[in-house]
Amino acid sequence: MNMEPLEIFEVYSAIESEAAVYRDITADVMSDLRLASAIGRIKIEIYPEGSLYMLAAMLRDVEMPIRISDMASVDTSYEGGEGFVKITIDREKYMPELTHFLWNKYTPANVVQADRWTILIRAEEPAKEAETLPAQIIANPSKNLHADMVEFSIRCVPEGFRVRYHTYENNEYLFIASEDIIEPTQLEHAKKMMEKLRKAVPDVTETKTADGKEKREAKNKSETATAATTGKEGQ
Repeated sequence: MNMEPLEIFEVYSAIESEAAVYRDITADVMSDLRLASAIGRIKIEIYPEGSLYMLAAMLRDVEMPIRISDMASVDTSYEGGEGFVKITIDREKYMPELTHFLWNKYTPANVVQADRWTILIRAEEPAKEAETLPAQIIANPSKNLHADMVEFSIRCVPEGFRVRYHTYENNEYLFIASEDIIEPTQLEHAKKMMEKLRKAVPDVTETKTADGKEKREAKNKSETATAATTGKEGQ
């Protein structure tokens, strides 16, 4: 999978040989959750002897809450003598969220997908509904990203690190996990990680991507093919 490059992707472990392993785990989970395009910079530090895991990430800007008017136009329509609210889709990106919202509000029996771009809704007062629907919020990308980042962190953290703390503010996400109580000094260290991440200058000569699993698989295939070719030549 071709991922958008990260500006900074750093993983440090007090046990040096484990850093690459944690980096691959991070890349794989990032890929699974499709977060690479949302994360601009990420720095992770792991101290196994101290049972401490710290993650600082700067996230790219996400869309504001999505209203129906952002993806569709709303009007009334009369079909077979019956009045409907007519929604004409302009953007399909948030169709699942729109459908879920309409089903909850009107029940599935009253929501008809006339075609790919048209939804008809049975309502007692179609004109009134058509007037209020455009302002309704159907998705909040920022809120979804917050939840995804929490899941991302939990899946990356070593097993047994069940004491957790995180903050998410102004596109900055900080996560700490430990087997023990998180100390104020550890929190301060994590905040300094974030501060360094803000000030860091990306290395423009190196492309950092969240493709750990894909890169390993490609490398393994390449090595296998090379070995097979070498074997044939030696026969």
